[in-house]
Amino acid sequence: MDFNQFDSRKASEKPRSLHLKHPGTGKLLYDGDKPCRVLILGIEGATGQTSILESQRARMKEDRSAGEPVTVETIHADLVKDFAPLVVGFENISRGNKAAKAPDDVEWFLNLQVVNGNRAQKSFVEQVRDFATDRAAILGNENAS
Repeated sequence: MDFNQFDSRKASEKPRSLHLKHPGTGKLLYDGDKPCRVLILGIEGATGQTSILESQRARMKEDRSAGEPVTVETIHADLVKDFAPLVVGFENISRGNKAAKAPDDVEWFLNLQVVNGNRAQKSFVEQVRDFATDRAAILGNENAS
């Protein structure tokens, strides 16, 4: 068996399609009969690791006392900083009357909702995070027999 098929670091640098779900109902989103998808890189690749490192460095510079509560908005903003660099394209997603494009529309897209803690109602940034950190999604459908 060729174990190169399990190279999730390399696979993380190849965009994979996430079919988005409605952030309120969890139903798959379509533009007519076309799936609304986001092209995402995995967290294990160089791009993902650099993104996380830069976000961690920025948070270390913040002036916040130990034990001080963190707002939901801050948690959300941190997720956007971490995962925005991993969104590299859109399919069948518009911003007004123009097709959304990366990187210009990524932060707009990830900020359309804020995390709310309801596991059944995942914001777009939560869906991106879950997909980018899902090794099976990033590795694809290789023959692992």
